[in-house]
Amino acid sequence: MIGKRVGGRYQILSRLGEGGMAIVYKAKDLILERFVAVKTLRPELSGDEEFVRRFHREAESVASLSHPNIVAIYDIGEEDCYYIVMEYIEGMTLKEFIKDYSPISIDESIYIMKQILLAITHAHQHGIVHRDIKPQNILINESERVKVTDFGIALAVSGATITYTHSIMGSAHYLSPEQARGGKATIKSDIYAIGIVMFELLTGKLPFPGTSPVSVALKHLSSPMPYPRDFRSDIPQSIENVMIRALAKNPSDRYDQVTDMYNDLITALDPERANEQRLILDEPVPEEENEDLEKTIKMAPIKNQSNKSQEATAEKNVPAPSQTGGKKKKSKAKKWLTISGILILLIAAGLVLGTTLLPKLFYVSNVRVPDVSGMTYQKAQKTLSNQKLKTIRTDRVSNSVAKGKVISQNPEAGAEVKENAQVSLVVSKGSKTVALDNYVGYSRDTVSDVIKDAGYKDVVWHEEQSASIPEDQIIRQNPAAGEKVVPSKTILELTYSTGNPQATVPNLKGKTKNEASKLLKSQGLTADFSVGDYSDDIEKGSVLDQDPAAGSQVDKDSSVIVTLSKGSEAKPKEIDQPIKVVYPGTSGDSTSSDSGEGTPIHVQIYYTDANHDNSVFTDEQITETKTYTIPFTINPNEKGSYRVLIDNVERKTGTVDYPN
Repeated sequence: MIGKRVGGRYQILSRLGEGGMAIVYKAKDLILERFVAVKTLRPELSGDEEFVRRFHREAESVASLSHPNIVAIYDIGEEDCYYIVMEYIEGMTLKEFIKDYSPISIDESIYIMKQILLAITHAHQHGIVHRDIKPQNILINESERVKVTDFGIALAVSGATITYTHSIMGSAHYLSPEQARGGKATIKSDIYAIGIVMFELLTGKLPFPGTSPVSVALKHLSSPMPYPRDFRSDIPQSIENVMIRALAKNPSDRYDQVTDMYNDLITALDPERANEQRLILDEPVPEEENEDLEKTIKMAPIKNQSNKSQEATAEKNVPAPSQTGGKKKKSKAKKWLTISGILILLIAAGLVLGTTLLPKLFYVSNVRVPDVSGMTYQKAQKTLSNQKLKTIRTDRVSNSVAKGKVISQNPEAGAEVKENAQVSLVVSKGSKTVALDNYVGYSRDTVSDVIKDAGYKDVVWHEEQSASIPEDQIIRQNPAAGEKVVPSKTILELTYSTGNPQATVPNLKGKTKNEASKLLKSQGLTADFSVGDYSDDIEKGSVLDQDPAAGSQVDKDSSVIVTLSKGSEAKPKEIDQPIKVVYPGTSGDSTSSDSGEGTPIHVQIYYTDANHDNSVFTDEQITETKTYTIPFTINPNEKGSYRVLIDNVERKTGTVDYPN
């Protein structure tokens, strides 16, 4: 999917995560120029009508919601796959947040929980039960803004549409007892799951851990809830009571609405609730092996059992009425009068001490909280200690505050508190490290979009020619994929392919075959020789033409077609051949006749050349010596010939060669 464009506008950039039903990608909306999250139904589930319906239901459910603490839905569609386009959140899941930052301060935990409660309240007000509330489905950014997501198994609260009797939906660790029995999910099921999230947020632990979904579900059904304060003693009792009510096994003992839990939580730290007693609820008795698993057994209230026990003890220790006489009674009365007098004196003395000495002994001074933001933790701790204040430390990743220095404090600087009060300090762990993505194999354009807002200190691009890797594809990266880095302090080096190594074709014209071959080899090229046409300008065997032309850029190891010249073209030539016929009685040669002087002689000349074959050149009578000039046309590598007959007797023959 990486690099693919979905819906014509969403360019898939990288993979964010996956679940049993869908895969989530980071993408860029090319029209609105913003990052989005694209959730696609797994290809293997696209033929399953139930999963397709559930996938569509998520989009329809969340599309009807609009709340700052719920991930927004932008678009839905189908193109090779079913997809939902959602708001992209830069941050982490609450599960990761708990793992990285636990223990989380009480104030921070309440701040986070209030946002979750507001989000689920909004969903419930629109008739939607989430059914899968868990930290993995809650996103949180650096400023601790919470976004609830993944309404994949949410259903509208209408009629019987919410009942699933044959399967248990949701995640086992956050499953309500009624869901574990196969019952229907309700608003109170969501409240139970929120209670588990709150338990985990404050303690860093799950109330009912287990090795299998079945074992965990059984614990939800029958195991008593562990008290959060047993894991973390600084949790106020009022906060623990909120979790006790949310996690009641009997739905009727839980809050009726999420708003009730919200209202209880926002008052939990009020001074009037400082001495609140632990909330005690009726809990089911663990079921025997031979009992019906659907049956819910209630145990008697703990306080009733305690009262009865006390009554039994009192009855046991009170003596029976005395049977002795009046003398004994008088003695007793006198004794009690003496004791009463002593008690009165002691009480009076105590009142005097209480109004004079004790207030001075128990008086606690107020102090102002100093500003320790930006200090190292050691200096901040010493500064607070000098003001008789205690510190609670929470470490947090920060890209802007140096490691070991205080990011924030609570109470804030200038607040007035009692001596020995606790000040929560959030201390920087330094910049957040991330595992570097693998960019090798992706196109340069795709990677450029992905790293655009990744916050790297610098990105350096290198070019490299490659015969095996396509042009613009990333060949390697430094640092390597998977290496933990701080983006703001990291220079990312990316090397991409420019395709095959290139070579410039040299000018070969006029070079001999040997010269051309050597010149091409020096450029990493090879020659493909062929013989071309005649040329009056290029000698035979030298380069007449080439393809590609000189100066062209070609891949190395390419062949260049080299055409060699045949040299000058040989053509027929005109040659005038003189032949002298001597009349008898004059100086001459063998062409003379035997006839006497004054008698005409008969001369016949025949010739053969490119255009004639034993043709008659002349046939006449002469009475004097005469020279004949025969215009021969001779082809290359051929000869012309002639015959001279006088008076019908062959007197002379000859040949004419093609001139060099």
